[in-house]
Amino acid sequence: MSRIFLYFLAITWALVTVPAIAVIERRIERQFDVPMDAVLKVDTFDGAVRITEVAEGKTIDVVVVQTAEVDTEAAMDALLASLELSMDQRNGAVTLTARQRKRVGWSWHTWAPVSLVYEIKVPRRCDVQVDTLTGGIVIGSLEGSVVLNSESGDIFTGEINGPVTARSHTGRVAITAASGPIIASTLTGALTVGRATDHTRLSSRGGYIELQQASGEVVVRGSGSDAGVGFVSPVRHPADIMLSGGDLSLVLETNSACTLNLRSSLFGKVAVADELPLKVVGDGDRRSRLKATLNGGGPVIVARASGGNVILRGVEPFPSARTEQGNE
Repeated sequence: MSRIFLYFLAITWALVTVPAIAVIERRIERQFDVPMDAVLKVDTFDGAVRITEVAEGKTIDVVVVQTAEVDTEAAMDALLASLELSMDQRNGAVTLTARQRKRVGWSWHTWAPVSLVYEIKVPRRCDVQVDTLTGGIVIGSLEGSVVLNSESGDIFTGEINGPVTARSHTGRVAITAASGPIIASTLTGALTVGRATDHTRLSSRGGYIELQQASGEVVVRGSGSDAGVGFVSPVRHPADIMLSGGDLSLVLETNSACTLNLRSSLFGKVAVADELPLKVVGDGDRRSRLKATLNGGGPVIVARASGGNVILRGVEPFPSARTEQGNE
């Protein structure tokens, strides 16, 4: 009998004799009638949260999926006994809370007794606040204030007509767009913002920071982080960007009018990668420093890359919506 045959025989015996892991699922469904300015709050020790908008919706529809690797319904009931899950509505605000009961004794698990997944539908006009320890958060396109916190999960939002605050320690944060102020931070995860029209403050300790199109005031702080920041013309607000131990890429439309104060580390460099109508100010034309005006000057963009380089790039202006409509 060959070794290969014995090998496959052993694998087949293992697959037949090892019992399959059973998974039991329980679902809880609730619907809440809400006023025009709806409010949703989710506070959970575990679980992924997905919130989608309904254009003409007048209710908040909640589905909570609870799963566990157990063999019997009785075992599932025992695990659920250590879970405190509440859903209520007060003064028009719908609040979902999940807690784990803890007792002294070696027989109680220190991890989540069951896995939770929240599937929630809300009216398009809705204020949302989500806090979760171990799950990711996905939010659709809403009108309202959005506040999201996750210890280890990723965070994603669609286009938000309002302010956004998003924080994750080890997960990534991605914000498609927001009309209001944006405050976002990570510890080790990447941080990406598409379009920011108001004050924007981004910070990370090790994750890549990207702000694609900024038309409001910008503040960026990075420690051990590379960053890329793009500005939309006309530049109407200042920017304050400081990195420690990372490289910085700045992108400006060629018709932008602003004043630049850029500095790299002592052994780094400030480089202009494309043709831009820059006018150097004073002694600002050095290897590691650039002080200049672009198209006559304007709001000041201050950028420091301690321990890294600064690269300035120019791009042709994107056609405005008015221009596109005029060409139709």
